[in-house]
Amino acid sequence: MDGLGDMDLSSMMGGAPPEDDFSDDDVEYEDLEVGEEKDVSVNRDGGCLKKVLVKGTGDERPEKGAEVTVHYTGTLLDGTKFDSSVDRGDPFKFKLGVGQVIKGWDQGVASMKKGEKCVLTCAPEYAYGARGSPPTIPADATLKFEVELFSWKSDKDLFDDGGCVRVKTLQKSSNYGFPKDADEVTVAYAITAPDDDVAGAGDAIVTETDATFAVKDAPFVGLRSVLRKMKEGESVRYKMKNVPGGTQYLDGVPAGAGAAPPQAADVVVTLKKLCVVEAICDGRGTKKTVTEGEGWDRPNDGATCVVSVSADGGPAEALTFKTGDEATASGLEECVMLMKQGETAEARVPADCAGAFAKAAGGADAVTLAVTLTSFEKEKDVWSMTNGERVEMGEATKAAGNDAYKAGKLELAKRKYDKALRFVEHDQSFSDDEKKETKKIKLSLYLNGAAVALKLKNWKDASESAGKALDLDAGNEKALYRRAQAFVETEEYDEARRDVRKLLEGDETHREGRALLQRIKKLEAAQMKKDAKTFGGMFAKLGGLYAEEETRAGAEKASGDAKEPIDIGGGFSMEEVTGEPEGGEPEGPEGELKAV
Repeated sequence: MDGLGDMDLSSMMGGAPPEDDFSDDDVEYEDLEVGEEKDVSVNRDGGCLKKVLVKGTGDERPEKGAEVTVHYTGTLLDGTKFDSSVDRGDPFKFKLGVGQVIKGWDQGVASMKKGEKCVLTCAPEYAYGARGSPPTIPADATLKFEVELFSWKSDKDLFDDGGCVRVKTLQKSSNYGFPKDADEVTVAYAITAPDDDVAGAGDAIVTETDATFAVKDAPFVGLRSVLRKMKEGESVRYKMKNVPGGTQYLDGVPAGAGAAPPQAADVVVTLKKLCVVEAICDGRGTKKTVTEGEGWDRPNDGATCVVSVSADGGPAEALTFKTGDEATASGLEECVMLMKQGETAEARVPADCAGAFAKAAGGADAVTLAVTLTSFEKEKDVWSMTNGERVEMGEATKAAGNDAYKAGKLELAKRKYDKALRFVEHDQSFSDDEKKETKKIKLSLYLNGAAVALKLKNWKDASESAGKALDLDAGNEKALYRRAQAFVETEEYDEARRDVRKLLEGDETHREGRALLQRIKKLEAAQMKKDAKTFGGMFAKLGGLYAEEETRAGAEKASGDAKEPIDIGGGFSMEEVTGEPEGGEPEGPEGELKAV
């Protein structure tokens, strides 16, 4: 057997004890002399007898939840040894009073002091019960354990430095979650001289005080520290002290009249209210929960939301909008997507993210919005859609991206194209006919994505999107041209030249391709001149190359075969000569690339 830690602990317990079966606040233990044996079970029913072999030191005993370290040897009543950490040379650790070990251990070890060695005799119902633990422990066996308690680590010592110890939970809470530094809390706290201060035990240092603040702005260090480990509705008594060379938990506590700042104190803290605060608008704004909503669901991208909004205390107005369409102020949309149905929140929104609500700010940097999410309907998740629905949503979302592109909303267009791909990109389960549809959609989306990335000067994204289009259609002229453009911008001239030459293999008169090839040659020549200047005579022998290239370029230009197109930025001129783009969108005015 590998030790108690590897045994079936729940079977050892015969089921975990009820929550109130063992509590270190309710049990008092008698100090026993060597050789003395007493019943130490909570109910004093003879379930766990302790006989002291070596007395422990000090006055303290491990409390419920402490991690204790022990050595043990377990035997049957006839002396048969079934397990021993001593033989293995490996002390055993477990959490006391939480059901990790047999009931006799939870209650017997709780009665021990540091360094104490004893024999615990555990009745069957305090050990393995009627099931036993075959093959070593029979059913209904009374067991003896020789146990030595080395040490324990208290879970009440919150930071393992002795500076902040939870003495007693005065009010439990069933709420979930702990405050974060940015969250707003309403607390009541009182500070008194420690009860071991003979001269002034219990004297008030700070009378009970109600306050509301962000956790990070708590009035003193210890309060900020314990709030991070409390739940809303909980009330706890702590012992706090300044740790020499460590954390000064009472830093910020005022001194009494004519007295030095306290070095130790008893502190009672009640967390009355927790308002979760989350960042919006790239951290420049905040959303604070005022009233909790229902359940756990929140709106997703594409959800239809009904909200009530008022700005800086003004009248409320009802709005209905779809997330992800930039149909309302970006700060409001971010706030709503963090809310639950029925929730009320307060959003501090920078003026540049507040849209029409910015008027209420009157020129200030930010506006405060009171928002209630009345209801919302989530957009269907991809995994729950039929293949037909995915194709339909891919087309619709691509069309929305085209609309955004035509409106000059390039970032929105990018998001729409990316979203459309999520509907159709992974089509392994589609039929052959459906795959033909998804291939057309994907090709169009990759090409459009490359075009938008070029506009946004996201060269890497442009080359990757064009590359994916080429994976679907190796000779696609637009994909070759757009990837070549991206390679030029990242000074990957060899790669750019390969794409252009492949383009010209299909159409040697391709004007934009020929012009781009000339541009590549000029850029390479300029780079070589720069390198020659930088490295001196290293490239002197190449001196004639530049004049030759420039002469050839001038001749080609003079011939009229390589007239460069109108430069409208990012190389968006190819559409002028290649006809109607993907998706059937008409060409725009001369020099303008329409979304496809």
